[in-house]
Amino acid sequence: MRRKLTAALLTAAMAISLTACGGSGDTASAGASTGETASVTEAGATTTASGKEVLRVAMSADYAPFDWLQEDDSNGAVMTSNGSYMNGYDVLVAKYIAEKLDMDLEITQIDWDGLILSIQSGKVDCAIAGMSITSERSQSVDFSDPYYNANIVAVVAADGPYADAVNVTDFEGATLTSTLNTVWYDVLDQITDYATKDAALDTFASMVAAVHAGKIDGFTCDMPSAKSILVSNPDLKIIDFEGGTGFEVSNEETDLGIPCQKGNTELVDKINEVLAGLSQEDRDAMMDQAVASQPVSN
Repeated sequence: MRRKLTAALLTAAMAISLTACGGSGDTASAGASTGETASVTEAGATTTASGKEVLRVAMSADYAPFDWLQEDDSNGAVMTSNGSYMNGYDVLVAKYIAEKLDMDLEITQIDWDGLILSIQSGKVDCAIAGMSITSERSQSVDFSDPYYNANIVAVVAADGPYADAVNVTDFEGATLTSTLNTVWYDVLDQITDYATKDAALDTFASMVAAVHAGKIDGFTCDMPSAKSILVSNPDLKIIDFEGGTGFEVSNEETDLGIPCQKGNTELVDKINEVLAGLSQEDRDAMMDQAVASQPVSN
């Protein structure tokens, strides 16, 4: 879902939900919380002292509840090379895949804009970072099957006039917004015949404040982001349009995949085999675990 989000927006969005620390380029070793040193065999595969191959995964750690940095190893966080820790839904998925493939896991924090380049250069094997499967990106990397579908929802005041909305048409007369350069903001064009698409705001924090102040009736985002927001704002409510009619979006805008190096069909096939055994209920449970585990600002 981050296909349009800028790095600055993502950093700002974290202010509502995270107390993060650390910098880019950190490497985390998880199957391997043993601290084993990785080496490269003659065949080119990276292995640890245990003899297991290493699954090298890139994450940007700036998109809770998918990934974030924290100060300790609570809730199963993975330690990075500089002493900080990484956690989130993407970490849970990476652990699951590595375990099923009987591989040790090495996570490297890389800035969002450098993720695909790190795959192309061979620095990492893949990225698990909330990346949408787009036709443009598929020219540079090969994607796995979707590991999460980040459907678009609305967030409103729990005691407000739109708290019982089921269809997008129920927002007649409402004023809604979202963050600029996101599909979340773009979909509001679908309801401008009967609702107001307000000026875009910079962060989740500013949108929440606008709802609380009565300046807007609600805003749109993806379900994981909405769940994160409600952790510290229980007076808000998620409108998921379940059983009704929501916004029209393509799979390209909501399906998140795992990009691998172009032509590495062996790894893509292995990952797909693992994902095939991960039910939607399991994925939702992992996301709920990530939401419940993330640090929240006071």
